[in-house]
Parts: sequence; C-alpha cells; structure tokens
Amino acid sequence: MRILIVEDDPIIGADLEDRLQELGYETLGPVSTGEEAVAFFSQNPTPDLVLMDIQLDGQLDGIETVQMIQQKHASTFIFLTSNSDDATFARAKSVKPSAFLSKPFRGRDLKHAIELALGQVSQSNTGLGNESPENAYLFQDRLFIKVSERMIRLFIQDILWVEADDYYCKVVTKEREYLISQTLKKFSESIASVQNLMRIHRSYIVNIAQIEEIGDLYVFLHQTKIPVSKTAKEELLARLHKI
Repeated sequence: MRILIVEDDPIIGADLEDRLQELGYETLGPVSTGEEAVAFFSQNPTPDLVLMDIQLDGQLDGIETVQMIQQKHASTFIFLTSNSDDATFARAKSVKPSAFLSKPFRGRDLKHAIELALGQVSQSNTGLGNESPENAYLFQDRLFIKVSERMIRLFIQDILWVEADDYYCKVVTKEREYLISQTLKKFSESIASVQNLMRIHRSYIVNIAQIEEIGDLYVFLHQTKIPVSKTAKEELLARLHKI
C-alpha cells in the first residue's frame, strides 16, 4: 500500500514516515503543500491512502486539497490536525474522510485508523461499500470477523474477553486478538442475547464460562486480571448456581 504524507511540520512528517515504514507501508512524501499533494494524483499509480494535515503551507489547506483531488479521483483520506474545533471538524466531515486524528496521537490510533481506512477501500472494491462498515457479524454460537480479505469464524465459547480500545474493541482468545470497528457499548448491545458474554466493567466484556477466579475487585481469565464493578459482580454471582 502506498501512503502519501502531507504535513507541513517536517518533524511530524519524518516521524510519520518512520512509523509507516515500520508498519510495512510504502511512503510517498512527506510534502508540505496541497499543490504538491495534488501533483501525486497525476502519476500512475496514484496513492492508495493520504494522511492529510489540515493546516498546510501554500495556498490550499488540507480540506481544499481533498476537494480538488476528489474532482477527478476517488481516493481515501485520513485527516491530521491540532485544531479540532467544531467548525474545522464540520468542514473536514463534508469531504467524508475515513478518519480524523487529533495531534498528538498515539501510534496505536494511527495504526487502527489506517487499517480501518484500507478495510473500507477493500469493501468498496468488492461491492460491499453500501453495507455496514463494522467488520464483525453474529450468527448463533459464533462470530464472523473480517480479517484482511476473509471472514474468520470465531466460536463464542473460545472468546476470553472483549476489551474497549478507544473507538474500537478487541476480541481476545487464547490464540490471538481481533480488532472490531465498534465501540464496546455498541458491541455489547449486539451480543445482548449471548448468554455467556457479560459486561463486567465499562472497559470489559468477559466470557463467564472462561472465568478461573473471582476476587473482590477482579476476575481472572487465562491468568489475566480483569476489573469488575461492584454491581456487575453481584449480577455475576447471581448467575452462578449455589451448591
């Protein structure tokens, strides 16, 4: 994947270039003006994704640059900005970016935003662009989670816990972790009918069949300590049958 960096701060631009190359992406730029960014779209092939700062050198800002590119090319953008006021966000939203990252951002946020943006490109290319952007589907006793170009089956019984991760959530099994493009709240609503999955904390859903120990403030799953709220602990104990 070829990612174009458009950033007027040379230090941030160099840092983005290093991070993207560590993640295995081919980088273009960095460039500091919208005019330079537009020029990349006269080349073949064009960039697969653009990391676009909103405040740029030159005559065009990032939003105007995207508008100009979109007149001739269907491209995918992630906006970067240190100015997150409502007016700027409204202008940026109008050109339908894949993500909006406020500086300073964490490496994890950048990684997730890129993966989701490229996943949306993949859905569009396979005719799924009008479907829900979430990458997980519930079917009776299993989830199907989109990983790269495939839907991976994951049985509910194999889930250890689901953890909030900003605007995403992470499904953890003994073998690996899966990132889902939903908040934990939305995921919790989606699996409300699944008996063994229970939200025990604002940041965690656990598979109660996988709990190994129950303490005053924590439960343990696969030798990992997970916090539990007082109310959730009472509900959890109520679900267990006293013998």
